[in-house]
Amino acid sequence: MAARVQELCAVIARDFDGDASRVWMEARDGADLGARLRALPGIGEMKSRTLVGLLARQFGVRPPGWESVAPGYPTLADVDSAEALARYQEQKRARKASRKAAKGS
Repeated sequence: MAARVQELCAVIARDFDGDASRVWMEARDGADLGARLRALPGIGEMKSRTLVGLLARQFGVRPPGWESVAPGYPTLADVDSAEALARYQEQKRARKASRKAAKGS
């Protein structure tokens, strides 16, 4: 994990002059933001989508078209309290149980 963090920090230092906020502040639109996030070490498709949702919902970073990139289902980006975390976890368990039941049918 330490190596991953060092690699990410090196990319931020090299490509963004040490200012991580440039990753999202300079994004032209939602698709560009997703691409910028995926270009970072350790960030894949699913994580980038969740991060777009987190940036938009929790921090107000909403480039044009962000909605088409962010997940349309609840993620950790929607969690802002202990109560919201409990709701999120319960919904996630219910979705998993539903998918499992559907596979068994």
